[in-house]
Amino acid sequence: MATTIQNSGAVRTPERPSVTARLDGAQTKGAKWSEIAVTVGVSTFLHAIVLFLCAMIVFDNRQLEEIFTTIASINEVEPEPITETSLIQPEEIIQTNVDPNQSESNALDVADVPVDMPNINDLDPSMVLDSVEADSGLNIKIGDAMAGRSAAAKSQLLKEQGGNDASEAAVLTGLKWLANHQADDGSWNFNHVGTKGCDCSQPGTLKACKTGATAMAMLAYMGGGHTHKKGDYQKEMKGAVDFMIKSQKVTPEGGDFRGIVSSNEGFYTQGLVTIALCEALALTKDERLRTPAFNAVKFIVNAQNPKDGGWRYQPRQAGDTSVVGWQIMALKSAQMSKIKVPPQTFRGAEKFLDACAKNGGSQYTYVPGSGDAKNSMTAAALLCRIYMGWEPNKPALKEGVAHLDKAKPAKGDMYYNYYATQVMHHWGGPEWQRWNAVMRDQLVKTQLKQGHATGSWNVADPHGGSGGRLYMTCLAVMTLEVYYRHLPIYQRENVKVDF
Repeated sequence: MATTIQNSGAVRTPERPSVTARLDGAQTKGAKWSEIAVTVGVSTFLHAIVLFLCAMIVFDNRQLEEIFTTIASINEVEPEPITETSLIQPEEIIQTNVDPNQSESNALDVADVPVDMPNINDLDPSMVLDSVEADSGLNIKIGDAMAGRSAAAKSQLLKEQGGNDASEAAVLTGLKWLANHQADDGSWNFNHVGTKGCDCSQPGTLKACKTGATAMAMLAYMGGGHTHKKGDYQKEMKGAVDFMIKSQKVTPEGGDFRGIVSSNEGFYTQGLVTIALCEALALTKDERLRTPAFNAVKFIVNAQNPKDGGWRYQPRQAGDTSVVGWQIMALKSAQMSKIKVPPQTFRGAEKFLDACAKNGGSQYTYVPGSGDAKNSMTAAALLCRIYMGWEPNKPALKEGVAHLDKAKPAKGDMYYNYYATQVMHHWGGPEWQRWNAVMRDQLVKTQLKQGHATGSWNVADPHGGSGGRLYMTCLAVMTLEVYYRHLPIYQRENVKVDF
């Protein structure tokens, strides 16, 4: 602007003017400079306004978010502490009758404020916690959760918690059936046809989901205390561990164990594999497993939906309760194996469950705003609530247990039965005794006892066709291991285990 003004005022004359002309010119020039001063002042003021507006536009949005987040957090109420205890495994392999886009429109109404997502780079595979107390301020030791899996403890807890000789015999024959259907590369397949001369019926349709099937079998073995370091199935477990380590796909997001995904099974598989790796690490202290386990956890943390706090079929997709349950159990297993999990991840999961809650939090829907609550989703969500800190005096938990007690075990929904069995076992009391008497005897009675299929169970689940006989057998075995697989949270002080 100054250059323009100077150029416009620089008038060149070929002749020297007279005195009068110079005086007149001076007066005229003074008038012009007065006008120029006014123009400059106005221009400077207008430019100042424009520069201010530009600065507001260019200002980093992330800095604005941090400022407003800091201001808002001043009056923010601290969330309830997360009870760092053991985990239970989820079980549904796939929901084939659900519209993958069903939750997208509803998720936008969950809340206006995004989940406070953690910085994934803050996770460190070398991080080792002496106890969950180091991660949360609570006093539950990580090792307590699986203390019942030793030989001496199993015998004691089997009797005290409601098992019997028949239920344990069913577990042993179920594990034998699994051993007869392991592939030469150490894996299992939901479509078990062709493994070691198998002529069993009801193979699953998920032929490519070998990591998911292998994880389920590993969990069934480890539930009874069998690892690649000890127990009666060390050979089988060693093959499974080796297969799983080789199956990892390392990505910037973390360790992807989903494998070849043919339908909606991807994050069910990721959750299962993470649980299996973390349990194996916790039980054996085999440091070869720490990096794969850590990477699997990192992939789950990074895949959480930043708005509703859930998980579903694809990374950062709006969540559903079934997939969320698997991921929460995987994250609890990470803590059990002394891998640090960002607290924000659990807070996001709590936010998702709040959005699916019905009847004061005692029942739950499949996705936020999807209508009536379902027993299967209620059981899965209540188990998550227990592991994330709900105490037994919580009215919603008490009412939820009463609802499951009234519903009783189902004959055709093993997914529901498995989750509900965990909830009732942790709750204890007469509700557990009533539930266990039906569930235990139902599984013992329905186990096959003839032919190559001896030790397995026929599919009894509305969504069990994808996983087939192997899926059903793993769930049944883990359900019958409930007495010692994880110590009951609300009765832990009263359970004395001698080693």
